[in-house]
Amino acid sequence: MSRIERSDSKGRSLRKKEKLPKKQKIKRKIRWTYFDKNMVHFFSKRRRRALTAFMRFMTQVGDGLVWFLLCVVFIAINLNAGMALTFASLIQILFQKIIKHIFVRQRPYVRFEEISHEMSPPDRFSFPSGHTAGAFVIAFVFYYFYPFLFIPMLIIASVIGFSRIYLGLHYPTDVLAGVILGFLSARLGIYLALLLDYAFKF
Repeated sequence: MSRIERSDSKGRSLRKKEKLPKKQKIKRKIRWTYFDKNMVHFFSKRRRRALTAFMRFMTQVGDGLVWFLLCVVFIAINLNAGMALTFASLIQILFQKIIKHIFVRQRPYVRFEEISHEMSPPDRFSFPSGHTAGAFVIAFVFYYFYPFLFIPMLIIASVIGFSRIYLGLHYPTDVLAGVILGFLSARLGIYLALLLDYAFKF
């Protein structure tokens, strides 16, 4: 990126960044789209029966029922952890729906006819990945309350995220956005649960 050299009244050099030209911004966007599309296309052409069955199973784990049951179980076992999981999951679902209707990004198999998909999605839009976000909510909440379970949950969440790409339902950037949304939702859910616990102690 080019810079313009300037000097202030004391002779010190000032640098001002030039804004990216519109064409350069468009080129960057095209490169990201090309990467996104090619990653999904790469896996859609290299599916194997056994691996596809496993990925279908993992993506069904992330459908939400398992996470709902975890919330119920942990409310009984550890109220703070259960409330954090519940708050974080509700926050994630709310913001996921808002963001999806802001970006209205078409799913890979809808936009590109050469990409196939193995399952029907729960809704029309692709960005962000709700399955990934939900899985990482659980992983990050566990990191706070049960650190010894974080690595197993992180692996499960990562496989769920990858399954969405493998099955042709999401782009890599959808999954990355899901990870970020899951992290932020978990942080906020933990904060609200601890705040509620603190309030009830007084």
